[in-house]
Amino acid sequence: MSGNFMASLYDRVRLRKRVAALAGLQPWAVYLLARVGSIALVLLGICTITFIITRLLGNPVYLLVGQQTSPEIVSNMTHRMGLDRPLYEQYFRYLWSLGHGDLGVSRYTFRPVLEDIALRLPATLELVLCAMGFILVAGVPLGILAAARRGGWADRLVQALAQLGASVPNFWLGLLLIFCFFYLIPLFPAPLGRLDDPAQAPPVVTGLLLLDSLLAHNRAAFWSALQHLMLPSITLAAGAIPATLQITRNSLLEVLASDFTRTALAYGINKRIVYFRYALKNILVPVTTVLAMTLGFLISGTILVETVFSWPGIGLYAVDAMNHFDYEPIIAVVLISALFYALAYLLADILQFVIDPRIRAR
Repeated sequence: MSGNFMASLYDRVRLRKRVAALAGLQPWAVYLLARVGSIALVLLGICTITFIITRLLGNPVYLLVGQQTSPEIVSNMTHRMGLDRPLYEQYFRYLWSLGHGDLGVSRYTFRPVLEDIALRLPATLELVLCAMGFILVAGVPLGILAAARRGGWADRLVQALAQLGASVPNFWLGLLLIFCFFYLIPLFPAPLGRLDDPAQAPPVVTGLLLLDSLLAHNRAAFWSALQHLMLPSITLAAGAIPATLQITRNSLLEVLASDFTRTALAYGINKRIVYFRYALKNILVPVTTVLAMTLGFLISGTILVETVFSWPGIGLYAVDAMNHFDYEPIIAVVLISALFYALAYLLADILQFVIDPRIRAR
């Protein structure tokens, strides 16, 4: 972790304490209020930009009524959909509906967008959580191994894998995995949905098939859901593992080169104790930050992966909406992705205050 990063972090902490003293609030309360306010502003800005861009894509009326329809029918449908109003009026009407929890109605599925999102979001969350598990199991330990064996064969191998993973597009890797492990070697089922047979689906409790299958003691559904989940989650994780690996490696190398680590080793303290008790604690803050970034990346990165594997999540939902110029689902998916980004960063900041006593003491 660089000194500039820590200096800026300390400056923000001191500023929050001064504001808290003036307002008569606890520093953590000022921090949470500031973060919630910044999240609201970010979401408003993203909503505005996405709203304008989607309105510039084209008129969805012709997709609903056809190209050969008479101008009177087109005009009537445009009026019914409110697309003949000025852009600013459409925008404020959308914000008003959004403030009341109404994300609009899909012009393709003819269902409320909120209902469509509620049906598809658990599939995306399950995919993201499984990919995050692969990242934690592979990225962080490999980064620690590379730093501990700097310059050795393990470090070179890990660096080569990281470069390979960073250079391979997700969609191409997904197609390659399907070709190898479904077509050539049928180890996994066809990339069509989340289960072999929809009749196997357990009762919906959380929407996460693996968890719902365990709760229902349905082994067949659990095994089928796990097999369908493996290839897309590996594909999604492969794009994020290199960044996690590099941040972990570089942060640990910086800590190992610090004065306190070299002093501890000079006094004859066992290397394992220095590495695992002292050095690893000092990389928790940058690793937590990169994992928060990774979580947001995974949410937005599901679009290509879900399209390749026909995974019924919000990414595939957004692609279908873009193909039909369906405004409301596109804005809703973008807002949800931005919200996950913001919440992930908020959680990372809170964990930094819990983990690092130097930040709390300033």
